[in-house]
Amino acid sequence: SYKQAVTIKPHYAEAYCNLGTALKSIGNQGAAIKSYKQALAIKPNYAEAYNHMGIAQMVNGDLEAAINSYNLALNIKPDFALAYNNMGIALKNKDDLEAAILSFKQALNIKPNYAKACFNMGNALRDKGDLGAAIESYKQAVTIKPHYAEAYCNLGTALKSIGNQGAAIKSYKQALAIKPNY
Repeated sequence: SYKQAVTIKPHYAEAYCNLGTALKSIGNQGAAIKSYKQALAIKPNYAEAYNHMGIAQMVNGDLEAAINSYNLALNIKPDFALAYNNMGIALKNKDDLEAAILSFKQALNIKPNYAKACFNMGNALRDKGDLGAAIESYKQAVTIKPHYAEAYCNLGTALKSIGNQGAAIKSYKQALAIKPNY
């Protein structure tokens, strides 16, 4: 276990990061954040630990701390598409849609075939009221990842919102073909 690893090698930053991820996955965000901080005390330029800590902070509802953690990760690793995507989610949750969209675009500049960033950008564009651009983002997501049920569902909702019922139904059917219990 990761607890044994940090006991045997107390200066092993990766073990603390892995322990944090395990704690995060069982819902113990506070202990996860503490573990990420221990990893960062050992290895201050550990971008992945900052990113993981940001996720735990976001789940805890501390969006400002999460955004700060993502910025620290990006200062260390400027081509970290996942951190840009996660920062975009935090910014969207904070209702800063313009900044969120820019963050998703940055993730896609680094990793053009990043379906999750396309999906998340579509959600931010939809919330902003730009349904045409949201539809294009969802279409890009399903082009990259053809079995992305959530993207098909959101595409259907956006298409329905602009009055394109036929295309919306087709999109919903595609989502259900992928995930019948969706």
